[in-house]
Amino acid sequence: MALATLDLSLFTAGHHDTLEAFATDLRRELTRHGFVKIVGHGLSNEDINQVFAWNKKFFQLGYEDKAVIAHPGGSDPQRGWSAVGKENAASLYRTGFLKTKMASALKDSREHFDQGSTKDLRYPNRWPHENVLPGFREFMESWYDKMEAVACHLMAALERAFGLPSGALLDRMTHEKNASEARLLHYPAIDMAEIKQGAVSRIWPHFDLGVITLLFQDGVGGLECEDRENSGDFLSVGSNSRSEMVVNVSETLQRWTNDTVRAGLHRVTVPKCFEERDSGMVPERFSVTYFCKADRDASVGALPEFVPSGSKAKYEDMTAIEYHQSRLQSAY
Repeated sequence: MALATLDLSLFTAGHHDTLEAFATDLRRELTRHGFVKIVGHGLSNEDINQVFAWNKKFFQLGYEDKAVIAHPGGSDPQRGWSAVGKENAASLYRTGFLKTKMASALKDSREHFDQGSTKDLRYPNRWPHENVLPGFREFMESWYDKMEAVACHLMAALERAFGLPSGALLDRMTHEKNASEARLLHYPAIDMAEIKQGAVSRIWPHFDLGVITLLFQDGVGGLECEDRENSGDFLSVGSNSRSEMVVNVSETLQRWTNDTVRAGLHRVTVPKCFEERDSGMVPERFSVTYFCKADRDASVGALPEFVPSGSKAKYEDMTAIEYHQSRLQSAY
């Protein structure tokens, strides 16, 4: 099974027939697979090349320059640099929707930089000093706004596809209390011998916590999503170019839709060409994500439009910040 590729410009152009067709296709693919690829998103090749260039520049900084903006861990939203091994997706997976019995000692081999909205005064961003990485903050703040705009188009399409009132989803996100986050990810080169020992992976299987996740990746490979037609199997999510966006459903959208649209289980492992090797260095990998999240005070309980008459909602009312803090605490 290959993931479908949809053209968002068919929706944003505003022509009724193509708009409806895109919304219908988006609903079908996200409901069926939890994942879809998007082109025509409006981000230029120059934008994408620049964000990957900044990604590499940031992680090439010395330890001291990154350590001064290190995220302290815990349940607060992530800001600044998280070193390799500080956050572990296996913990989220163990305590999430599937509640598996994965070993507690599993570690991720990745580091990342996280930022929130410029409007977020409660959890301010942690930036490298301007003389350490000049231009980084200006570019990343602009990048955040562009990714937010794409996320809004996708959520508007889902409102239309499900016949929801305008704003039923969008009014719960991307406002003054916007909790969405942009992330730069770096997976250092790693020896296959360490991978084969079974305690370390690039990212263990997990669900994301927000509404939807938008991702760009380089050409190294390793991203995989669950094959829902063959339980326990994973499918490679490659990219034809760095400008191809991958979108996956996250836990909040599953809660809002009362399991109508289920979160996409995924992981990052070694590229296919390394799977049979017992040694050798797997090359470093870079990716860029935008975690579209509900406003902090918005409820992440099931929306009434998705709860059949006479039935009980599968997910109780609680605020997004309460839910995210309860889940993030387990990742550190």
